[in-house]
Amino acid sequence: MFRILRLRPSRIPLGLFALLATASLLHADDFWKSKPRSEWSLKQALKLLQDSPWARQEVRTILRANSGPDAIVDRSRAHCDPDALNANGDCTQTPRVLPPSDSSRSSQVEISSGNDVVFLVRWESSAPVEDAFARLSELGEGATAQYLSIPPRLPADRYVITLKALEKASFNGRQSGAMPLDPIGAIESDAAGPRARLVVGNLTVAPAEAERSGVGASEAAHFYFPRLVDGAPLLPPDRPSRVTFEFRGQRFSLKTHFTLTPDMLR
Repeated sequence: MFRILRLRPSRIPLGLFALLATASLLHADDFWKSKPRSEWSLKQALKLLQDSPWARQEVRTILRANSGPDAIVDRSRAHCDPDALNANGDCTQTPRVLPPSDSSRSSQVEISSGNDVVFLVRWESSAPVEDAFARLSELGEGATAQYLSIPPRLPADRYVITLKALEKASFNGRQSGAMPLDPIGAIESDAAGPRARLVVGNLTVAPAEAERSGVGASEAAHFYFPRLVDGAPLLPPDRPSRVTFEFRGQRFSLKTHFTLTPDMLR
C-alpha cells in the first residue's frame, strides 16, 4: 500500500498538499500510458516524481556520528512485522541495531531513537520524469519542482540519478521530529572508493561526477553515470534493463532497483 507522506507544512510548497489526499487512489493508475502530458493533473505529476517506476522511496536509519561504520542495521524480513514490508520487500519498522562482528571493537552501538528518514531516489534520464517536471512548470508549480530537486542539468552523455532526503519517517503514531542535519552526508569518493554506483548485470559503474543542488528542504545529490562503457551502451537499446543504484553513505547505506525500458529512456 502506498504510504501517505507526512510533510511539514512550513517547509513544503502548497502544491504538494494535493498529493497527500489522494495518493492511495493514484497508486495503481499508470496514467502516463494513457494520457498526454497536457492532461496530467498536479497530483499525477507529483506521483510520477515520487512513486513511479522512475522514482522510489526508501526508509533508512541515520546512525549517530559515534556509531562508527561497523554498526549493523538489521532490516531483514526475519525480524520484521509482515505489515511493515514495503513494495520492494524492505522492512520499514524501527530496526534492530547489532554490534560489530569484531569483538575488539566497542559493542556499544548507538542509534538515535526514531531517526529514520525517507529518501527519494529518482531516475532523471527518462521521458516521463522530464514531462512531469515540465508539467509542474505549466501548472505554475516552480517552487514544488525546486523542493523535489529538479536536476540542474541533464547532459546528453550521462544518466542522472537524484538522491534526496524527502522527510522524517514516523512509526506507530510517534511524532516524526526534526530532520537530521545533512542527512545525505558526503558524496565524494573516499579511501573505500566511490560512494555511489550502478550495477547492470555483471557490470558495476561509478559516476563520472556528482554534485549537490538546493539548500535546506530542497537539497539533493545528483550522480552522473556514463551512458557508454568501453564504447558499448551501459543499457541495451533493444530490451528492458534491471538496474541497481547503490549509495554508501557515512551513516546509512541504500540500494534501489529500477526496471527501465528503452522507449522510456531519455
